[in-house]
Amino acid sequence: SFIGSLASGVHVVERVGRMGGADIAIDKVMHEEVTNVAYVRSLQHVWFPKHCERTLMVYEVMKQKEHENMEWMYQLAEGARGDPNTKYNNSYSLMMAGDVEGAIKELEGYADDSSVVKLYRDRLQKAGADPALTEPVGKARPLLY
Repeated sequence: SFIGSLASGVHVVERVGRMGGADIAIDKVMHEEVTNVAYVRSLQHVWFPKHCERTLMVYEVMKQKEHENMEWMYQLAEGARGDPNTKYNNSYSLMMAGDVEGAIKELEGYADDSSVVKLYRDRLQKAGADPALTEPVGKARPLLY
C-alpha cells in the first residue's frame, strides 16, 4: 500500500513531465533532495486540492552538477552560482506570486529555447491580459499552459 501525496500525485507528475517533454519529472519532496546534485527547472504548478494543502509543484531535472573534490558547503555555494536555470526559476516564482511584469523582465537574456520555455514565454505574454494564466493548472485552465 502507498499512502500520502507521493502515491496520489505520481500520475500528475508523470503527466506534466510527459507533456512538458521532461526526461525526469519530480515533485517538491524530491526537489529538495535533488538540488544538491543536479540542476532543476520549475515545470508546472498543479491545483490538487484533494491531496495537497497547496499546489503540487512539478520540476524537471536538467542535468547532473559537476563537482570537483571540495567540501559540501563549497559545493552548495558553487552549485547555486553555476545554475543555468536561475533566471527561469526566479521568473517562475515571480509569476506564481502574480508579478507578471517582473517575471517577463527576469526572463530576459535566458537563452534556453526548449518547448517548455517557449510555452512559458507565451503564457507570460498572455498573462497580462488574462491573470488566470498565473493560477495553477486545474483551477482556471487546462494542464500545462
